[in-house]
Amino acid sequence: MPTLLALAGSIVNFAACVNYVRAILKGEAAPNRVTWFLWALVPLIAGVAQLRAGVGISTLVVLSVGAGPACVVLASFVKRTGSWQLGPFDYVCGACALAALALWAVTGEPVTAIVLSIIGDFAAALPTLRKAWLAPATENRPAYVIALLGTTLGIFSVEETTFAAYAFNAYLVAVVGALVLILYLPRRRGVAASS
Repeated sequence: MPTLLALAGSIVNFAACVNYVRAILKGEAAPNRVTWFLWALVPLIAGVAQLRAGVGISTLVVLSVGAGPACVVLASFVKRTGSWQLGPFDYVCGACALAALALWAVTGEPVTAIVLSIIGDFAAALPTLRKAWLAPATENRPAYVIALLGTTLGIFSVEETTFAAYAFNAYLVAVVGALVLILYLPRRRGVAASS
């Protein structure tokens, strides 16, 4: 059963990004390239750390969470619509994310890598969390709902009750859940939500 859940979660996560890519190509979404680049890089590093820690099949979900955003970044360059409005906040968050990854490279320990990957991924997520709040029409809400389903399946695919196995998957559910809440939260008339 964990194998089936991991495969389903991976497919659903990738489908969420395919939906986002479609929205980019149709001019309906403008991703923050700092966030999406780091969302590709950080889970791939966390996935490698999980493989080193012997986590098992649930690592596939984490790796899929990295592969999908790589497609989003590529689509943003193809369509030339990405980046929204990059400012100092975006660059500071990106620098923090890269610093967390650099610290992991120095330690080389899998559990440390997972913790620093979570910190790095959250720093990378902050610009998109902010953008989702300030300009929800620039995001593709269904993609995040699909991703929430995929990351939740990832939690259920974990076979062992260790920090290395659960931590990054639990973080993914939390951050994607926060994006879904922000994007579907009723707004005052001054902020338009995307459909």
